[in-house]
Amino acid sequence: MWKTNYNMKMDRKVPWARIGVEGIAIVASILLAFSIDARWDEIQRQDAEQTVLQTLLDDLRAKQVLLADMDRFSNAIVVSAETLLRVAAGTEQAPNEDTIDRLIADTWWVSNEALWDSAPLNLLVSGGDLSLVSNTRLVQELAALQVAIGRVRFHYRNDGAFHNNIMTPFMIANANMAQISASMQHRPGHPEVTSTFPDFGFSKSYRHSELLSNVAFQNLLVAKIERCTDILDVGHPGVEKHLTEVIRLIEGELEI
Repeated sequence: MWKTNYNMKMDRKVPWARIGVEGIAIVASILLAFSIDARWDEIQRQDAEQTVLQTLLDDLRAKQVLLADMDRFSNAIVVSAETLLRVAAGTEQAPNEDTIDRLIADTWWVSNEALWDSAPLNLLVSGGDLSLVSNTRLVQELAALQVAIGRVRFHYRNDGAFHNNIMTPFMIANANMAQISASMQHRPGHPEVTSTFPDFGFSKSYRHSELLSNVAFQNLLVAKIERCTDILDVGHPGVEKHLTEVIRLIEGELEI
């Protein structure tokens, strides 16, 4: 009888050791699954970050080229305007009428703020995707670059507003714009870029040298120089500083 009861008790004994081992195995497998999922999510996040940074790097390198291009462009406009003012003041020998037309044509060009549109940068900073970027310093520099580009766009808008609202009405009223446009052989600062302005075939009979004695025109030239100087001395240096640093940091993240 005692033996029978003992066997029954043995049969009812819980195998805690085996259950413990199985439980540990189950917990370990769950933790492993979570770890694999977390690692996979991290790999996907890193891949997304790398893709975004490479796209942004390509765009910002193009902006570096644009910056150098617009430096030459704005400087050439300033040089032409200053030359006209020196001729008007009698401190420089007056060139021929064709050269005067070309110098005036240079001052007719205007900065275009749309050149500074950057979809990758806007997507990151304004679109709220900065969380993709793990480098805190890079995040700060991207925000600073966005602000610097905003300042450049402001100065470009000022140049555009001056061109449309002040310079254009004056030139329409006081110059032969068909003759001046025909003298536009290339983009200011870029002799390799041929002008797209058409030659309407007008005879070059209008003497724009007489325009140089007009005080209002002289004031226009001074104002144009001021707009371009704002771009060159205020707008571009800030962009160049942050652009250089952001590109350096991105290249570091991409191990280029």
